[in-house]
Amino acid sequence: MQLIPQQREALASLIAGELEMAKTMLELLKSEHAALTAENPDSIKTTSQQKLEHMQLMEQNIRQRNQFLQKVELSTDEQGFEEAVAAAGQDSQLNSNWNKLKEIAQELQKQNEINGGIIAIGQRRVKQALDILSGKENLTGTYGQNGETEYSKSNNLHTKA
Repeated sequence: MQLIPQQREALASLIAGELEMAKTMLELLKSEHAALTAENPDSIKTTSQQKLEHMQLMEQNIRQRNQFLQKVELSTDEQGFEEAVAAAGQDSQLNSNWNKLKEIAQELQKQNEINGGIIAIGQRRVKQALDILSGKENLTGTYGQNGETEYSKSNNLHTKA
């Protein structure tokens, strides 16, 4: 399969657009990380709203990509997109942008996991504080065989009335 020039231009435009969107999302995730580590609720709220709005724009790009792939009779998954890039030939800018997009996608995933971990730690800390303040039993966590934290009750109460 070979793409005609008009299709190559459309594909290049899609990839360039997604690349810019991914770069912006990476900056938003870095801003979120800074807000999370600074424990700044107002900044976290603002960044979260910006992320949601940006995700909606990214979803529009994905719909456009899927429409393009359907028009050229390719699957709408990553393999279909890889085939479309291969069908575009040796367009160096398109291939360069595609490789950059894949790299940034990995960075996005890593940064999102880091931010998610910070949020999970914060949630656990708040829950523990609430449990202590409300006089509930502490749960002590240990790692189970599958690597996940398993909780068991501890009779060691920090506060009793």
